[in-house]
Amino acid sequence: MKVTPALDPEHGSSVITKYGVLGVIIGIPRPPELLPVIPKYVLCSESLWSRGASAFCRVLERYGPLGVSGTLARIGFNEILDGIYNSPMPYVRLSDVIEIVKPREALSRVLAKPVNDLHYELLDLLAFLSKNGVDMDNVGLIGSLAVGIENVEVSDLDLVVYGLENAEITYRLFTSMAKPSFTPVKEFGGLVVEPAVSIGWRRAQFRRFIVGWAGVPGVGELCKPLKSYFNIDSPVKPVEVTVYVERGQPSALAYPPCVVSSDGIYIVSFEYNVGALLYRGGTFRVRGLASESLNTIYIATRELPGYIELLTG
Repeated sequence: MKVTPALDPEHGSSVITKYGVLGVIIGIPRPPELLPVIPKYVLCSESLWSRGASAFCRVLERYGPLGVSGTLARIGFNEILDGIYNSPMPYVRLSDVIEIVKPREALSRVLAKPVNDLHYELLDLLAFLSKNGVDMDNVGLIGSLAVGIENVEVSDLDLVVYGLENAEITYRLFTSMAKPSFTPVKEFGGLVVEPAVSIGWRRAQFRRFIVGWAGVPGVGELCKPLKSYFNIDSPVKPVEVTVYVERGQPSALAYPPCVVSSDGIYIVSFEYNVGALLYRGGTFRVRGLASESLNTIYIATRELPGYIELLTG
């Protein structure tokens, strides 16, 4: 069964604006006529990434809250103050968008006419995933390959998988084939994680290329604090709490990772790489921005990246 994404355009969709910015859509509820976007490339005269006569220079040097902030400052991106998120947000107006590439559409285009080594490697990758239980109806393509600016020497294969069930299958597959080739990381653009965590659960070597994936929630699968834009449990004040999170909550594996503690507090991370940590559960010390009711704590915001520390697993 094909899962319908909870948000449209879904997380990982690419947009190109009339100002020459190529960015990726963040899968969070949004106000009407605005798209939350992380800029990744801008039009330039010469680059490793190109499509036809258009070259795109990469401007996003690293992900995470401080990485995004640095990118926005470097390219002079004008943010829009959002009273519900209580933050300036990197919104793009729909009226300024000249192209939106959704992941399933991008995958269909490449499958219909593969033309380079990266495309053929993608075909083999999809066959491998399908053989190991990943539902191909619920897979999409993102990244440079999705918009046709890939370079076979430097580009990765990046996928999204739709629905929490498919995300769990993909997680188990990547975890089973993970190798200690990725150095554990303890800081993601300002968010501190203790102890350091490996990203091998979502990135792996497949033949010549690195392949990565992210989960996209289906209809009805967005976590409670983010069910709809006008009912978001807004982040307003810094807190530090210790909570116990039961292991195996599949909502930890879709963007943004979200789990609920034993005492009913939701933990939402805008940094996807900690999803596996939350999925595995345990007792955590968390610092972030809480809602007025203290029912939700957000980590990896630009206002307060915060930290998450695993005390006992």
